[in-house]
Amino acid sequence: MRMAFGTGALATGVAAVVVSGLLVWVAGLLLGWSDPWPAGIWVVGLAGIGAAVAAYVAEWIAYRRTLTRMRSIGEPWAYREGGRDRS
Repeated sequence: MRMAFGTGALATGVAAVVVSGLLVWVAGLLLGWSDPWPAGIWVVGLAGIGAAVAAYVAEWIAYRRTLTRMRSIGEPWAYREGGRDRS
């Protein structure tokens, strides 16, 4: 599951980089900045990293809640990975 969460987080981070880069570029055009990228590169990088970390944490929380809910409906061993809890 960690690999699935990681690839989802990577895709989210890349999408955030693209969108924030586009926003920095458009803001630079609208505000007449001659060179927005010295400061914009920090915005783009932090947006990508922040979105990737947030996506990974959100997926992990959703996964843990799903396992908890599945275990609480009466089949505790049916949904465990390898027959034991790997918290």
